[in-house]
Amino acid sequence: MAAHAESSHPAARTLLLGIATSPEQAAQALAEGADLVDASAASPASLAAIRASQPGGVLWAGSPAGPLDIDLLVADATQAKVAALAAISTWLGAPVIRTRHTRAVRRAIDMTASIAGRRPPALTIRGLA
Repeated sequence: MAAHAESSHPAARTLLLGIATSPEQAAQALAEGADLVDASAASPASLAAIRASQPGGVLWAGSPAGPLDIDLLVADATQAKVAALAAISTWLGAPVIRTRHTRAVRRAIDMTASIAGRRPPALTIRGLA
């Protein structure tokens, strides 16, 4: 009987989809760590302005049912509740998380990926110095 080889594929990274309806919101979402920007609710003029102001920014063009929209899953979507749900979703392997709380969710995604061993921590401190 042949032994099964360990999979050498790294675990999939959870992407953060920020929400923007203006160039300012798109810039803020990208500055706070969003991998993609969902501008599907923007007007045509705002969408053109977002594309002009963020030429390197990646705009989401998928279906609204694609990403996990954690703002809609949490009643009274405070940053703490959204970050907690993002951490759980990242742990369970959600491929894309959509939110307006990009800074808090980016931290939760990075923290969870570090705990799971999928990425090195941003800062390591030796406990017994």
